Amino acid sequence: MIVGEKLDVCKTLAFYLPQCQPTEGTFGCATLGFAGKGGAEAEEVYTYEKQPRGIVINGTYEECVSGIPYGNYKAAIVLCGNAGGENVFLTRLQEKLQCPIVGGGAAMDGARGGLITGGGQAAVFLIEDEDYEVQTSVKNIHDRVLGSCKISFDDPRVIRSIDGQDPALWLEKQKAALGIDAADFEHFTLSDKLGVNAHLSAKGQLIVSGRDLEPEMLFRYVRKEDVYQAIYDFYHDEEDAIIFGCAGLKGITGEITRVKSLGLYLFGEICTVQDRAVFGNLMLSKLKLVKKG
Repeated sequence: MIVGEKLDVCKTLAFYLPQCQPTEGTFGCATLGFAGKGGAEAEEVYTYEKQPRGIVINGTYEECVSGIPYGNYKAAIVLCGNAGGENVFLTRLQEKLQCPIVGGGAAMDGARGGLITGGGQAAVFLIEDEDYEVQTSVKNIHDRVLGSCKISFDDPRVIRSIDGQDPALWLEKQKAALGIDAADFEHFTLSDKLGVNAHLSAKGQLIVSGRDLEPEMLFRYVRKEDVYQAIYDFYHDEEDAIIFGCAGLKGITGEITRVKSLGLYLFGEICTVQDRAVFGNLMLSKLKLVKKG
């Protein structure tokens, strides 16, 4: 565990493909490619244009929460290593931090993955650099909300029923009415009341979620013809922006035209909505640092 290590200008805020081994002094995680940076000229590692000062904490969830020193932080970047329990961890983390939180879960490629610098369950970068103004924003491209439904579960990531019905049959019926294939879990999904999505999938006879579910969720979808522009518009920002986006969205968008921002494709995104940090899926979360003066 690394607790309270001061980052200076010699340290690097960078992200990399899953097969890469980050260099010493890097804070970051694996991403399933980079938005708008495909093709033969694509690199394996991209460094954020800004290098703000701050504090890094690595380790278990408990070590990260208890290791946060008192301070007035501008924002926090939180990277998770696919250990589960991210929603509960973020709730505890938010109680100690009065600042926006962004980030996500490291991408995996099947051979090697779940890579976050420092190892452990999570890595936290507390930005305390007064030379920057911090801007954060969130986008849910699933803009068509159809209604709400009751979810029952024992495990918050395994659905027992939706509105008292078998979850697979309920989902199939909803998708059929929209002309969406039953196996398509990217255009149709559930979100919490804050508008942060879950990415559902079939695991044998079960319907499972990539984030903790809540007893009441919204069901929503995005039209296939609306996906590309919604994704591109959010990723297309200046060099001082990092976008923590979902690998599931990449799957339905494909390669996009080159963008200026550092755009990531992760396995879960951390979104600050109404001053609350939530771990979700199929989302876009942005951090922008603007130099003062």
